[in-house]
Amino acid sequence: MHRSKSYDQELSKELQSPKAAQIFFLTLMEDPEGMSLDEALKHSIQRIGIIEFSKMSGIPSPNIVEFLNGKRHPKPDTLDIYLRPFRLKTKIIVEVAS
Repeated sequence: MHRSKSYDQELSKELQSPKAAQIFFLTLMEDPEGMSLDEALKHSIQRIGIIEFSKMSGIPSPNIVEFLNGKRHPKPDTLDIYLRPFRLKTKIIVEVAS
């Protein structure tokens, strides 16, 4: 498997730490013009590397590639598996509309 142009070997090593990965990921979404959840996840995976992220998450590399290419859209339960290396999980909130 070839490395993407966005793969960063030094950053990948740093992001092997769950706390560092969590801070990196949340920072991508914090800014008012920050990334969406999907964008931040794809950006993070590309920086970490598909092979490394597959080992961290237990998700097969082909599934990750399909997600990165927009061919796979994870359900909430699967999204939690993608977020596990960042020590994060999804939470759906339903509120009364105004």
